[in-house]
This record gives sequence, structure tokens and C-alpha cells, in this order.
Amino acid sequence: MRGARVGIIALVCVLSWAIAPLASAELTERGDLFVRFDGGLVPGALPRHVDAPISVWVTGTVRVLSGARRPPSLRRISIALNRGGHLETDGLPTCNRSQIDPATSAEALALCGSALVGTGRFIGKAALPGQEAFSVRGKILAFNAVVNGRTAIFAHIYTDQPVPSSRIIVFQIHHRPGTFGTVLTGELPVALNHYGYVRQISLRLHRRYSFRGRARSYLNASCPAPRGFPGAVFPFARASMVFDDGRRLSSTLRRSCRVQPGEL
Repeated sequence: MRGARVGIIALVCVLSWAIAPLASAELTERGDLFVRFDGGLVPGALPRHVDAPISVWVTGTVRVLSGARRPPSLRRISIALNRGGHLETDGLPTCNRSQIDPATSAEALALCGSALVGTGRFIGKAALPGQEAFSVRGKILAFNAVVNGRTAIFAHIYTDQPVPSSRIIVFQIHHRPGTFGTVLTGELPVALNHYGYVRQISLRLHRRYSFRGRARSYLNASCPAPRGFPGAVFPFARASMVFDDGRRLSSTLRRSCRVQPGEL
């Protein structure tokens, strides 16, 4: 009987791992406000015990019930990554805010391209006085930075509607004990919501570089699968958005990974 129970537990673990890739975005709501969180990491196959380079992406989409008023202004974004992922910045150049504020995307890349650690996009809705609302789209460039002696990210958002403009979201990076060891927290500039609101914001972090003759990666992780199992399901990230009416919408994204062949 004991052997049968162990076999059933093992089968459940394997089935959970196999089904996990079918999971998609997480939807959370408070009243008439909804946020759809999505995210993941690549590659899907990683070593079991040794960290390897990874890319991480997270997206948040804001919606309200049909016919409801416009969404409240987004004030704060937080992305907490699983403690199994590690951030490395040794030898990675940094960007000074004065170099990219203000600047177009092309100018920011020309001045701080060596500090680039990710990209993303911004989608909003705006309405100038006396005009109908229209969509606003912008490109996000994420640069490695140091703020008050601590590692940070400058998320440079450039839009050319209604007039060319750039904004900076400063993501402070903190490390803490627990399931989610690396936390990125950014306060949105008031000007970003001045004539409208945020509909979607996404960020993908990825950077490989060399330092002291060794290949390095901005983000690294291994697959936390138990010995003998082909993969694992784990809480990949916890994302949250805080709005100016006090509402906080959060969700935990569970994802899976596979152990690289030859390590089972």
C-alpha cells in the first residue's frame, strides 16, 4: 500500500507538471476594475542544480466593466520574482537619468545602450480637452541603474502622441527572504496619467554580457524539480498594481520548467 501511495503521488506530480504549460493569464478584480496578469520565462528547459541564463516577461492589462467610467490612474507596479532566480549586475554598465530624460528611444539607446537590460511596451488611452479619446502607444527601454547606492532599473517610455514625450519609471530593486526573493517596485509619474490612463504595460528583462573574460547574464535560474522528476511547477512571480483610488490588484503566476536532458 505504501508503494502504491508513493506511485500515485509521483503520478500526480508528473501530471501537474505536464498540464502546467496550458495555464495562461490570471484575472483578478475589485468591483468594476479588472487586471489580467501574464508572464513567463524562457528557455523552458534548465539545469537542475546550476543557474543558467533566462529571460523573464510580465504583462498587466487594465480593464473596467462595459459602460463603466474610465479606470482609475495606475500609481504603482510591483513585480516579485521567485527566489530561485538571481539577478547579476557585476561589470554591467549603468545609465544616468540625465542621459535619457528627456530623449527619444533612439537617443536613449545611443547614450545608454550598453546598460540595456530589457524592453517592453506601453498602451494607454488619452483625451485632450475638447477632443475625443484616442490610443497612445509607447516603447519601453529598461536600463541598468543605481539609485541611492542600490541597483535599480530606469524604464524609459517614449511616445509620439499627442506630442513627442518621454517619461521614466524608476524601478527600485529589493531582495527579501521568502518565496519571492527579488522585488521590483516602480512609481508611475503623474504626467503619464495626466490626460488619460494606462491600459497595458509589459516588460521583458534579458541581457547577456561579458565581464573579466566570463560570459554573464542579467537573470539566471535553475529548474527546482525533485530528483527523478522531469520538471516542476512553481510560483514564478507575484505581480500587483496599485491605483489612485486605493485599490490593489495582485496575482501569483504559477509556471513550469523542464530539466535539461541528461539530468533526470
